[in-house]
Amino acid sequence: MRLGIIALLLVTLLLAACSSGAGQRAPASNPALSALPDVGGGPRVVASTSLLADLVRNVAGTRAQVDSLAPAGADVEDYQTRPEDAQRVANAQVLVLNGLGLDHWAESLFARAGRGDAVRVTLSDGLPVIKDPREPASAGNPHLWLDVRLALRYTEKIRDALIQADPAGADGYRANQAAYAQQLDELDGWIRQQVATLPPERRKLVTFHDAFPYFARAYGFELIGVVTPDPGHDPSAGELAQLVSRVRAAGVPAVFAEAQYSPKLVQALGQEAGVKVVTDLYNDSLGPAPADTYVGLMRYDVQKIVEALK
Repeated sequence: MRLGIIALLLVTLLLAACSSGAGQRAPASNPALSALPDVGGGPRVVASTSLLADLVRNVAGTRAQVDSLAPAGADVEDYQTRPEDAQRVANAQVLVLNGLGLDHWAESLFARAGRGDAVRVTLSDGLPVIKDPREPASAGNPHLWLDVRLALRYTEKIRDALIQADPAGADGYRANQAAYAQQLDELDGWIRQQVATLPPERRKLVTFHDAFPYFARAYGFELIGVVTPDPGHDPSAGELAQLVSRVRAAGVPAVFAEAQYSPKLVQALGQEAGVKVVTDLYNDSLGPAPADTYVGLMRYDVQKIVEALK
């Protein structure tokens, strides 16, 4: 095992993180969204992330103004709020969170700046949560939306929150959610068709961070390992070497990382294990087209994953 290469890359990564992390932690919010007029007479809605805001827009239609605190491309789990974010929250009638620690910074902001009469919904509440057996005290993995059926449950909660805040728009919210639910049903079926083109022995996932257990459970993948269970806390050279051994032993065809993280660790893993490397997936945050909507993001990721594992 060539531990020297891994150790060198780990040092390089830590130096790079010091220079690049600040630029990713507080990216500018979308000015076009914050400038939108309240054209439909409905509520102002603030969601913690760009992906959740897209789900809200599909249910709210043109009736509500919808904004996202962490913009597309942000490191959602480590986003640093700004004073203008507090003003947005103070003006909102509906506040939308994921929960389970993903957007802990938004929970704190909502508690400090949110209106007392605002409707607040935590989308993961009451849904079947996957817990890491190594951390029994944790609340659970927050990435439920990567199972499209659970994203559908999110839209039902969004619909109900919008109706609570704006009863006059109830019929429209119900109609929008029903139409979007059909799109999500079609998306779920399409994903299953794409995965079915892979031999079962190649449906194995190694990812940069622990975002894919719901996806794996829903669509029949085996999770072999993650490079870093907690972004921002890099593995040691020995831990990365152990993962290299698991990748080789399992016959994993490719390893994956998300675009908002440095690719160096997963590239080191791929080089040592002799497998393909994909570094431009999206899951916590929307990206550029075609990953600029939830449906587009899921299609993009699935195409990347299936192509790399074939």
